[in-house]
Amino acid sequence: MKKLFLAVFLLSSLLVLSAGATSHLTGKIIALDAGHGSSATDVGTTGYCDGTPVKEVDVNLKVRAELKTKLETDGAIVFEVPQLSSRKERVEAAEAAGANVLISIHHNGSTDTTADYTQTFITQNSDKKLANPIHKALVAVLGLPDHGIKHDGYGMTVYGSIPSILTEAYFITDTDEACDFLTTEQARVQQEVGAFYDGLNTYFSGDTGGSCSPGQAKQGKC
Repeated sequence: MKKLFLAVFLLSSLLVLSAGATSHLTGKIIALDAGHGSSATDVGTTGYCDGTPVKEVDVNLKVRAELKTKLETDGAIVFEVPQLSSRKERVEAAEAAGANVLISIHHNGSTDTTADYTQTFITQNSDKKLANPIHKALVAVLGLPDHGIKHDGYGMTVYGSIPSILTEAYFITDTDEACDFLTTEQARVQQEVGAFYDGLNTYFSGDTGGSCSPGQAKQGKC
């Protein structure tokens, strides 16, 4: 199954590179993980808008899809991490793809339907350089309370050697956030995508070690 994912990924990568775009993102391999989704019951948290459920997994997938399109337009190579049941296997798939960075997209939840803030999780010291510009961009565009970058052994960031972050951009259990997702515009999704894009551009524009991934180094490609 992994071989199939990688074969499809490599084919799409060639198509993206042929576009010839030039930016700080050109040629960078960015692994995007949409949190949860490993089974029909693995939906993450659930918010409600006038009784209509909004599943976190659907929001995660939508953000990833929109971000993938935006990044590829600028010449990046996006690897969509398969929604495997093991977080470790998800990271291994990103490493096998030679990813420069890994972003695990999540949205928070609470029994308090007014709770809403932005938080980012990291584990390794190398994750901080990636987390800083992305978290800053998310806070700026979403306008929510900033609960900071938390150094914790949480989620996928505890595995592997790729600079990685896990983001909780906002609470999908907040009524306003849930209702926004049901609109045609999906303004919050677009704001989040823009923040990821800006943060990644900032990360790759500097000499932060982002030009050659650990996965590529292991394969002797750089």
